[in-house]
Amino acid sequence: MTCHALRTLVLAALLPLAACARQPEQTPVERTQTNEQGCTRQRSVGPQDAYADPAPLKQACVGPYLLALPQNYFDNQIGTEHDGSFALALEYPSLQPFKPGERKSFNKDVFARTLSINYSYVDRIDVRQSLRNAYTPMAFERDDPAASLKLRLQGQEVHGLVPYYADMERIRAYLRARGLADDAPGMQDRSHRDWYVARDRTGDIQTIVKCTSRGVTESGVRFSEGRMIRSEESELPDCDHFFILPEYRIRVRVTYVRAALKDWHRIEQRAGELLVGSISKK
Repeated sequence: MTCHALRTLVLAALLPLAACARQPEQTPVERTQTNEQGCTRQRSVGPQDAYADPAPLKQACVGPYLLALPQNYFDNQIGTEHDGSFALALEYPSLQPFKPGERKSFNKDVFARTLSINYSYVDRIDVRQSLRNAYTPMAFERDDPAASLKLRLQGQEVHGLVPYYADMERIRAYLRARGLADDAPGMQDRSHRDWYVARDRTGDIQTIVKCTSRGVTESGVRFSEGRMIRSEESELPDCDHFFILPEYRIRVRVTYVRAALKDWHRIEQRAGELLVGSISKK
């Protein structure tokens, strides 16, 4: 066999191996994402720098509304998650965003002063009903004293809110009758919430805040040089605050430490104005 013929034979044998070694073509990364309500946002592609200052604008969708916010307003400080979901995070008591990258060095003090905001677009039921669902018991819960306003202990107004405290004596009797042991976690004050409500002029509930039971007396926080920090106490009571923006069909949930309850109205205003002010005018 000649050298030329041998070379041809070797090349022919290597060609299939070379083909196998080729990398498959990558699917192009989608630069936009559109949700069910037709809102299209620009996606962040490639590595993101949470420490960028000034923070770049990132887009997010809430129902049909396109928002544009500096990325340090987002809980992860880089924008939405890959599926478009997101939460915003503000620092209490300033109600301003954390500094770029500050939440990446996560610690107990940052956790304690984080105020988390979630917006939900309500399109399958009436938006007011979505708020009523937060304080109306399901059929199987009607006898549960932890699930109903009427089975709670109404108290005197606190910070402009009417409290409906968890009736722990009634709750424990209810759970005991269903076989729960006295030392079970569900029997403890920390497992239950006090409800605080604000009503509109017609008497309908427009705000409901559910906080760790008053039976947990520790606050879990203290202030140092004007900043809230975690205390040495073991408990960290918190609150879930619900209200709606009916003209936008949006339900808002804000989570924060119970020590911030006194500022519920300021928090509610800030959460609402932040959404409305961030809607892109296109």
